[in-house]
Amino acid sequence: MNQNLTIAYLKEAFTHYNQLIFQGKLPLPALKLSRGKTRLGQMACKRRTHWRRTIYSDYTISISTYYALNKEEIDDVLIHEMIHYYIAYTGQKDTSAHGVIFRQMMADINQHFGRHITISTRTKDIPTRIAQKPKKFLVVALETIDKQYFLSSVMPSAARKVANMISRSREIKKYNWYYTYDEYFRDMPRVRSLRGRKVSLEVYIEMRSKMERIE
Repeated sequence: MNQNLTIAYLKEAFTHYNQLIFQGKLPLPALKLSRGKTRLGQMACKRRTHWRRTIYSDYTISISTYYALNKEEIDDVLIHEMIHYYIAYTGQKDTSAHGVIFRQMMADINQHFGRHITISTRTKDIPTRIAQKPKKFLVVALETIDKQYFLSSVMPSAARKVANMISRSREIKKYNWYYTYDEYFRDMPRVRSLRGRKVSLEVYIEMRSKMERIE
């Protein structure tokens, strides 16, 4: 776990920023650590409608331990979720999840407190706390009759289906199947049909030379 990221630290940071930024208006919510991969933090609460009024309760702020964030980044994520909490707790109705009210609060906090809070963060650009385990990919490399080149990461369960589609295609000149652990394919969708990524001849030759051909 990130040495800066513990429940005790989150309580300390929440109390500090609640007084500094939110005038001490926010009761301490449930604070949790998650292993979320798609988002760095989340504010959740229960909602019920009473006399056409939405009432919020049981607030929880979760921060992911999956990514290797430094203290400043952790604090920015926490404050981001505290803005969501503040808007809900004070009964304000924003135009969307990151609407006019959220964006104005975020801009004011960034300006007055020197923060770097953003609407969203590309998690794929952030190093993970623990290196991801090597993943084995099933790849088919295709050359078409008009000399276009494709690489496709195929779901193993769909390999026979894709192979049948290839055999029936009149546009494919040649193809080969491979196994590889190359990180090049980690962000490529694993397909169940005849589609893939078009690449240059140079990339096509290079990737084929690095993969284990299936005979």
